[in-house]
Amino acid sequence: MRQRPVACLALLVFLVLLLCPAGWFYDPPRITEKCDAEITGQVGRRTWKNDKLQLDLEHCRIRTEETEFTADRLLIYLNSLTECPAGAYLSLSGTIYPLTESTNPGQFDSRLYYEGKGISYTVYADGAALLGTEPRPVREGLMRLRARIGEVYDQVLEERDSGILKAMVLGDKADLDEETEDLYRQNGISHLLAISGLHVSLVGMGMYRLLKKLLGFRLAAGIPTILLLAAYSWMTGASVSSVRAACMCALAVLADLAGRTYDMLTAMGTAALGLMLQNPLCVRQSAFLLSFGAVLGIALAGPLWRLLREKRGKLSDSLSVSLSVLLATFPLLLFFFSEYALYSTLLNLLVIPLMSVLMACGLLCGLAGFFWLPAARLPAIPCSLILSVYKALGERCLTLPGAVLRTGSPAVWKIAAYYAALTAVFLLFYREKRRKKYRRQGTTYRLPRKLAAGCAGLLLAAAALLCVRVRTGLTVTVLDVGQGDAVFLELYDGTTFLCDGGSTSVSKVGTWRILPFLKAEGIQQVDYLMLSHMDQDHINGIRELLEGEKIRVGHALLPGLAAWDEAYEEMASLLAGAGIPILCLNTGDRLESEEIALTCLWPREGARSGDRNELSLVMEVEYGEFRMLLTGDIGESAERELCGLGLLEPVDVLKTAHHGSRYSSTAAFLKAVRPSVSVISCSASNRYGHPGEETLERLAAAGSAVRVTMDCGAVRVWTDGEKVRVRGFLE
Repeated sequence: MRQRPVACLALLVFLVLLLCPAGWFYDPPRITEKCDAEITGQVGRRTWKNDKLQLDLEHCRIRTEETEFTADRLLIYLNSLTECPAGAYLSLSGTIYPLTESTNPGQFDSRLYYEGKGISYTVYADGAALLGTEPRPVREGLMRLRARIGEVYDQVLEERDSGILKAMVLGDKADLDEETEDLYRQNGISHLLAISGLHVSLVGMGMYRLLKKLLGFRLAAGIPTILLLAAYSWMTGASVSSVRAACMCALAVLADLAGRTYDMLTAMGTAALGLMLQNPLCVRQSAFLLSFGAVLGIALAGPLWRLLREKRGKLSDSLSVSLSVLLATFPLLLFFFSEYALYSTLLNLLVIPLMSVLMACGLLCGLAGFFWLPAARLPAIPCSLILSVYKALGERCLTLPGAVLRTGSPAVWKIAAYYAALTAVFLLFYREKRRKKYRRQGTTYRLPRKLAAGCAGLLLAAAALLCVRVRTGLTVTVLDVGQGDAVFLELYDGTTFLCDGGSTSVSKVGTWRILPFLKAEGIQQVDYLMLSHMDQDHINGIRELLEGEKIRVGHALLPGLAAWDEAYEEMASLLAGAGIPILCLNTGDRLESEEIALTCLWPREGARSGDRNELSLVMEVEYGEFRMLLTGDIGESAERELCGLGLLEPVDVLKTAHHGSRYSSTAAFLKAVRPSVSVISCSASNRYGHPGEETLERLAAAGSAVRVTMDCGAVRVWTDGEKVRVRGFLE
């Protein structure tokens, strides 16, 4: 490594940036809640996404009612705009949104993602006016080329294949359907859908070799290739992986032009330093870690496979590359995606060789159609065939046993332990390689079997540590779903309960908050789904997951009412269609095992659907000496009747009713339950004034500590039946 100072410096900078708190690199937010704003700026890039024009606006000035400030870049969404060339100066009016951090385990951190791209805020604009234009012909030409090639794909390919090819060749995922994206992700081949090193190297090195043969001069071939790499990287979105690959390919071309040996680690270090100096936050992003991790694995592990097997063919080489990537990125895959496609290594051996053909035909199809559309139909045929093979292989793999291993997101200390073990193995192998001559005159050196077996055992143990989750006691998580409710309970033996799951302030709350949490916890199935009542802020996320078949449920628990309204009937039909048995509970009904008991306190038998809130399912959870009360959205009337029934007893944790409404958690009710901790689930931007000041005062008077999800994120409670620990995700 002394001969690779750039790689060593890049590693040092990476470790320093990774250990520094991310908050050091965030600009202080000038606005903390969405508000109306007037904005001016210059168009850097444009694309269409979800039927909206998406603009990358640079050198922006923002004016709100309270403040005026500048920002380097904003992400703008417009319904339509007739003229918007690169370099155009625009004046816009609309709603500006601050970037939000992750507030739940497993949740996508949009602030980290966009700040890593240099974007400070997102804006949904109502309208825009053109103020003037500073021509940027190269950028405009590349955007028009991308749009035109996309139109060619739309005309010569089926809709599904066109969306895939636009993602693979152009970096445009706007038309990529969710089913296809899920298929590729679950099979561990989603890297094919992103512009990565594989794509850029096929384009760049393919171009360089072709020009060298045609022109016969390295310089004449090298300069156009480097310019092509820069243009292609920018045109396809300038993602971390594409910039990394373009930089490394350009350095490979320069090394060839200078007659020098190309060193992968030095090239990788150069690319990493450039990206980290441009934006230090990129070191925390999955694209950076996975892209550079894969290259580092190939660079370090590749030479060591020869210690195990001297003579190798193409299949053996491909397998060693796949295993090298897996060794380096396995903990990262689990950390970011919480699952692993068990057959992905073998599947990649089949699909990657076809990728060069697919990319060549895709580029030929787009460029030919740019000049004459009928000429694009011939190269479109192999594209469709290869994509059909990908689809068939992916669907087949998902039918195999254990196709998707959902392990949950491993703790940071487990990841550190894995990489410590991997580093130790690499050091042992390289020491052995130096101590013994790899190849001697007339003999071949083989790695000692005991050493190889010991290293393999160490890595397997480290990998198993990543996948194993040790559960103790009872864990309760009140998720931050904005203005809504979602409470998850998990027993040490793996029994799970989900009480409600909905929101009126977070769109697609099931997909973006509840499901990522379940994946991060390694949850394969919810054993008991409790729905307190049928208001949208309690069930729309559950409906979303059930309709998309994204969640498996053992039993559903609903309040036992004498008659159901339309919302109850719809939910019952959805549950029945999913094959989920329904249990209706009333006062006194009880579910129990040796360790845990759930007792229904409300509603009483024979209750009729009227005010859904007042007829919410109220459940008391008992685990050893621990007591918790789940109250749905009951108000003063139901609380008064519960006090009259004499069923209430002191609890350790109260899931405060109706998001902390001032009409709930009355003094008499709190006197009966005397909660040590009260948890309120609500959004900072709700229009109901939750949590009510009166409620907070009554909770304080009752001696209860209060946790509010809008302030501290998801609230996690752990107990062994005696001791209780409470912590907010952001604390």
